[in-house]
Amino acid sequence: MAQQIADDFAGSRVHLPPPFTLHRTNQRDVLAAAVALAPREGAGTLVVHQSPGLLAFAIVLEPEQPLAEAQLAFLLGMTALGDALAAHCAPDRPVRLIWPDQVTYDAARIGGGRFAIAPGTADDSVPEWMVFAAELIADRDHIAEGGDYPHSTSLKEEAFDPAEEILSTFASYLMLYFDRWAHDGFAAVSNRYLMRVDPPLLRGVRRIDGDRMIEIKPAGGSKTYPAIREALAAQEWRDAQGPKL
Repeated sequence: MAQQIADDFAGSRVHLPPPFTLHRTNQRDVLAAAVALAPREGAGTLVVHQSPGLLAFAIVLEPEQPLAEAQLAFLLGMTALGDALAAHCAPDRPVRLIWPDQVTYDAARIGGGRFAIAPGTADDSVPEWMVFAAELIADRDHIAEGGDYPHSTSLKEEAFDPAEEILSTFASYLMLYFDRWAHDGFAAVSNRYLMRVDPPLLRGVRRIDGDRMIEIKPAGGSKTYPAIREALAAQEWRDAQGPKL
């Protein structure tokens, strides 16, 4: 895929495929920053924030499908996020997803995804814009003892590659998966998402049905998870400051 150097970031460069454009912000809430830019800047706007403890980025999308289908772009964004992180960490330790929005690394929380939709969009209407955002624990240098927070970890502690490399890979995966969705159907992407869902499914089948994830038990019966937007409203992995430690 042809790439262009988009901008300097964190002392190095972020390589983004067209049509991405990089916007840096001091605002920690990149979702809000991207929502403010979305009507004016449009699709491909990538808003990035990096500060002690936090790496956050958000991408503006302009779907062509009605919201009921377009919202599945959130799962596509999570798939790209999970695969980008997995490409820049130790290969023997797993990056997993907890439905629908949390990311873990070797069973420890490292961040998650957020989503915004143009206000007033009905399920049968095409959104003017949507925003997918990711927030990751960049480091935990501000806490005295990491052992006091055993349920989380950080990019720095786990020796992930630099932030600009994660961003570049995320953007490339995002473009790839949108292309697969358009040409091969959503199942071509959702299977990648389902492969990362935690806990691993040793028996039975997982599938995306509408805006929900369903597990089919091998002995009969099933489990249905909350709808995407319903689950996103809980945001159990974060608080007002960002990802929980």
